[in-house]
Amino acid sequence: MKNSIKYKLSAAAVTVLVLAGCANWLDVKPNNEQGVYEFWNSKEEVEAVVVGIYTSFRNCIDRITQWGELRGDGVDIGPGQSGNDNWNNIKDLEIRANNNLIKWVSFYTTINRCNAVIKYAPDVLDVDNTFSREACDNLIAEAKWMRALCYFYLVRAFWDVPYVTEPYVDDSMDYAVAKTDGDKILEYIVQDLLSALPHITITYPSEMWQLHGRATIYSAYALLADIYLWQENYEEAAKMCQYIINSEVYSLMPTQNWYRLYYPGNSAESLFEIQWSYAYDQTNSLYGWFYGNPNNNYAASQSVVDLFDSDEEDYGDDVRGVGGSYLANLKIWKYGGTSRGSGNERDSENRDANWIVYRLADVILMRAEALIMIGGDANYAEAHDLIVHIRERAGLEIHPSMPSRESDALDLLLDERLRELCFEGKRWFDLVRVAIRDDARYKNKLINILLKNVAAADRPLYESKLNNVYSYFFPIHEDDIIASGGVLLQNPYYQ
Repeated sequence: MKNSIKYKLSAAAVTVLVLAGCANWLDVKPNNEQGVYEFWNSKEEVEAVVVGIYTSFRNCIDRITQWGELRGDGVDIGPGQSGNDNWNNIKDLEIRANNNLIKWVSFYTTINRCNAVIKYAPDVLDVDNTFSREACDNLIAEAKWMRALCYFYLVRAFWDVPYVTEPYVDDSMDYAVAKTDGDKILEYIVQDLLSALPHITITYPSEMWQLHGRATIYSAYALLADIYLWQENYEEAAKMCQYIINSEVYSLMPTQNWYRLYYPGNSAESLFEIQWSYAYDQTNSLYGWFYGNPNNNYAASQSVVDLFDSDEEDYGDDVRGVGGSYLANLKIWKYGGTSRGSGNERDSENRDANWIVYRLADVILMRAEALIMIGGDANYAEAHDLIVHIRERAGLEIHPSMPSRESDALDLLLDERLRELCFEGKRWFDLVRVAIRDDARYKNKLINILLKNVAAADRPLYESKLNNVYSYFFPIHEDDIIASGGVLLQNPYYQ
């Protein structure tokens, strides 16, 4: 947390690790899969395991949505989870170490698969003459990118977490791993990504899902830019974003085709999406979570509705508002329809929406944020142009002027990110990133945003919690604390 606080906060069958309450803190299952890494004999087997990393990452989608949205002001809890104490406790900032929504097993399972590829893929060079060093390095670079992405989610959710780079393959290994400082983990994954850049695939043929569903140099730039914003390295963040913009590989979807971001997905704007396809018997729960009739888990918040209502009153119609991102009944539409408007509901064969991790509009707004933080008239002017560019794509023709103060400019930027990226797992992380920078100089932005729709009688309690920046990060689940045998210490706010 930038020195402000001492404790900062079906592909191949492969060994699966579980970080949960079990005999060992890290457990291996089942026995007949142990040692499978020793028997890769061809480049095809390595490639299959790499594809399996992306398959494994699908299992992180519930945590990505819960961690990225529940505590923010973008969503309310829908009827499907209104009686769920775990959900309500997170929304109400009453987070306890026995809350199952904070379990991180899916991320460490994916990390373990990445570690296996990074360690064992080079061994296959000795047994398969058709497996070139270049191809091997490309696959390792993909694994490093996915490992970095997983750790980035973990750091943003918990800050200090165990940093594991060796694959766990049998019970002879030491399973008790202490936490590593979140700042150090961000440094490590930046170095990993920089080492991967010379080897990672530049692009795939545009007609193939890999262009949007596998790591490329541009998704690596996007991840680096995102991390650099958290590290307050704004020059490098702006540079990474500009590489993507200058590449002309990606383009914003035209206003009239904006909804194609979500259906059918894999649009010209998308850098990386978690993939599903009904044609291959792959569906997910996004339709039910966000739109399910009547028991959706998430609903559009009044803050989002008010933001779009005030914007349209002053500046015109926005395709991202009602009928686009959400419906008048507050059901979230990005994963529920086939086009704008409530009459275009997905049928059972189209409930395979992808989850977008990075897209060009996000990158453009990241660059705008970096330029605001760098400061200066020219950077402010460019940041305003970038924000206007996103608004114009949304169909707006009139725009607010650029504030002259950094704080006000960040408010403009955060509002635009909420309009553009609502319900995409970004909002809580956006608020925390701005709140903790520069020794938590802007934490009142997070506090004031979250207090808007809190009853006056409850505000003092909420404010007292939010004044402690440790509270922005989750506790480690008590099962993992116990199973580590005392090696893993609880995050300081929850001790």
